[in-house]
Amino acid sequence: MAAGIVHRWFTSLLVVGMIAGVVYGLATQGLIQVPGLTPALDTFGSTPTSTNVREMEVQDIRPMQSRSGELERIDLILKEKGGNRRLVMTVGQSEAMAIFADLTELRSRAKPKVDSPTSYDLMRSLVQELGGTVNRVVVNNVSNETFYAKVIMSTESRLVEVDSRPSDAIALALRARVPIFADAGVLDKAGVSGS
Repeated sequence: MAAGIVHRWFTSLLVVGMIAGVVYGLATQGLIQVPGLTPALDTFGSTPTSTNVREMEVQDIRPMQSRSGELERIDLILKEKGGNRRLVMTVGQSEAMAIFADLTELRSRAKPKVDSPTSYDLMRSLVQELGGTVNRVVVNNVSNETFYAKVIMSTESRLVEVDSRPSDAIALALRARVPIFADAGVLDKAGVSGS
């Protein structure tokens, strides 16, 4: 019972954190106004999204186990469409489950079976309710085996790019049924060729 309470508390905290992150990202991009928060002209450490990108598809979600059989990490594998390069990135368990669920639905062409909206449904709904549309996501940078991404959205008057963890961006892209891209420089630097 205590484990269930802790799990619910952790899940609630995670959802609240994700909502706060989306609201903060939208506010700093100037898409919404939050009192006391000035939209940033340029995000520190942000890499502009290149126009030289390659479309990717989620190839696999692969749990990696240690020799003792314990879950060591979960790898998300993106494959270049029309090419043979792959990006392999480590993702968290909740993001992996969301990506796996959407991937399974896409492959079976089934309608989503969701008992209650996920945090990615919430993100998509927030963008739509604020008059925006999620267009695509781009894995736009890699440094020391850490990948970075942007969610590209549009409103009636402008294009908005919000920094994101790749796992969240990809889960949102699958839920919103929008394409996933990787910057060609990221593929050159971190892409793995072959199967």
